[in-house]
Amino acid sequence: MAAGPLAWYRFANLAEASEALAEAVSVRLKALLTEQGRALLAVPGGTTPAHFLATLGRADLPWDKVTLMPTDERFVAPDDVASNERMIREHFAPLADGRASFISFHGHGSDIEAAAAVLCTRLAELPPLDLLVSGMGTDGHIASLFPGAEAAFDAVPDSGIVVARPPGLPPRLSLSPERLIGAGWASLLVSGAAKEAVLKAADGRVSPLPVDLLVGRVLGLDVYWAKE
Repeated sequence: MAAGPLAWYRFANLAEASEALAEAVSVRLKALLTEQGRALLAVPGGTTPAHFLATLGRADLPWDKVTLMPTDERFVAPDDVASNERMIREHFAPLADGRASFISFHGHGSDIEAAAAVLCTRLAELPPLDLLVSGMGTDGHIASLFPGAEAAFDAVPDSGIVVARPPGLPPRLSLSPERLIGAGWASLLVSGAAKEAVLKAADGRVSPLPVDLLVGRVLGLDVYWAKE
C-alpha cells in the first residue's frame, strides 16, 4: 500500500513547535476520550520533548483515563540521569501528581531479554497506540531503532518490544517497528536543517533508515519541525 501523507508544520524555534504539538495531541486526546473513554500515548525521551511534555501536562483533560509509555528506555536505574522515564515524570505534571497511568520499562529484573519478554506480554494485553510522538536522531534513528548492522536490534517472542545494543552505549528497550507503525496517529518532533534533510531524502534512499518506517506509514505522519 502507498504511504500516507507527510504533513509538515514549520516553526521558528523548538518552543513554538512543542506548544503546537501539545495542542494537537490535546485535541486528539479529547476526541479519543469522548469516543472510547481511554487513550494510549507513547512519548520520547531525551531533552527535546521536555517543553512539549510540560505544555501538554497543563491541558485540562481527565488524565486518569490516559496511559503513557516511553517509546524506548535505556537499561539503567529508573532514577539514573539517562532514564527517559525519569525525564518524562519530571516534566509531565499529571504523572508527577499521580493523575495519569504509566507503563514503565523498569522493574522487570536485571536481565534485559527477560525484561523485554515481560513487557511484550504486557503490551499484548493492550490495544495499539492511539497516539505516537517520536523524536529522531540525525542518523535517522527513532525510539531505540538504530541504522546499521553494528547497532542491530533483535526481536523477542511476541514482538512489541525489541532489545537494542548500540555500540558504546547502554543497551535499550524499544517499542518494536510494528507498534510504532501501528499507531492511530503519529508525529515527529525535530529541529534543525540536518534532520529536515534526513526526512526529505527518504524517497531517494538506497538503504532505508529507521525513520522511514514512520515516513512510509499508510496512516501518514505529521512532522513538527523547528528551525532551531
